[in-house]
Amino acid sequence: MHDVEQLLRDELHRRSALPAPSGAAVVTAVHGLRRRRRITAVAALGAVAVLATLAGTISALRPTAGSVPPAFPPSSPAAEVSLTESPEVWFADADHGFALARACPADPCQLYLARTEDGGASWQRHAVPGETMPADQRSPLLNLRVLSATTVALDSYDGTRRRFTTDGGRTWTSPPMEPQGTVLEIPEGGLAEVRSNTGRPIDIVVLRPDGSSALLATPPLTKPLTSMWTKVVRGDDGSAWVHGGDDAKTWLWVSRDRGRTWRDVPLPGDAARAGAGQRPYVDHGRILYVVESSPKRRVWRTTDDGAHWADLGKDLPPDPTGDAGLGAVVCFDGTLLVYEPLSGAVYRAMPSEATLGRVGDAPLWDRFGARYLRGAGRKTFEPPFEHSLDGLTWTELKL
Repeated sequence: MHDVEQLLRDELHRRSALPAPSGAAVVTAVHGLRRRRRITAVAALGAVAVLATLAGTISALRPTAGSVPPAFPPSSPAAEVSLTESPEVWFADADHGFALARACPADPCQLYLARTEDGGASWQRHAVPGETMPADQRSPLLNLRVLSATTVALDSYDGTRRRFTTDGGRTWTSPPMEPQGTVLEIPEGGLAEVRSNTGRPIDIVVLRPDGSSALLATPPLTKPLTSMWTKVVRGDDGSAWVHGGDDAKTWLWVSRDRGRTWRDVPLPGDAARAGAGQRPYVDHGRILYVVESSPKRRVWRTTDDGAHWADLGKDLPPDPTGDAGLGAVVCFDGTLLVYEPLSGAVYRAMPSEATLGRVGDAPLWDRFGARYLRGAGRKTFEPPFEHSLDGLTWTELKL
């Protein structure tokens, strides 16, 4: 089971920080997850490059900018509304959050955007016009991209359509996904993602607060990708990070001026070798962690953009099977928690500590924006799902 659990955890962290497109439900179709992403604790995210390239080439089927899809279904569903799988949830701040849900009075099911304004105590549900899914498909083929407490984009995995709302899901438009023109920086309230180009350096596509897209004028000067994150990951301090690799090395770039300029961050140990796919944890911005699982377990921390690295993982036990991997989460205060999937052991390093120390056993949980999320079921990350502000007090996520 450790193999499946690690796949689930990697998929959940992808959706929390630098999600990448997927074509099937995680919990009900783990084999589909393996097929489309080939994720292990050290696997490269190679499938993303193919999907990103496809997204850049399909344009004929895109709706007209600003158009509203037909057949607007009612916001009050006739059947029970439930979270999609794996959960597509994101909190813009402590009080405001969004989740994708579905209702299945008939086949196909209707997709809904659920919104909370009181920290998850209550949720309002709005149908997403034109978006349905087969009853046996548990997860929509859409990325949930939260720009603010009221603004959300739902981008299809194949790059053919975008559903966009600025009022929490009450009204929708369909701006084109294809970039139009260039921008000098990632604007406040905007998002960005990496687009690979066959035989050429990467582009960075910026999603602006009005729902339109543009190319960033100055992306990192990389060689053509062989593996990457799809999102430009934003740190808590506003920094922007791009991680990927080519046939010679794995690299990491950081921008501290909204993407106007980029600096290459030297990676420690085996994290810089070609094909090292486990991405750094940059949630805290100034505190950067690298967690390696192969060829040996290592955990590194830097606070000066890679000029100096502290080796925190000296006391981690070796991996008896060689493929169990490690899971990790960076807490809001910069504390790192590392999970050992076989034993369930949890190790912790606070920002002031020089090594990881065993702190007991705990269920897996992760960051989804401004809150933590965990599965409270019998197995790893199974429903019912719970959310928390501090990792101590948990509230069930009920739509």
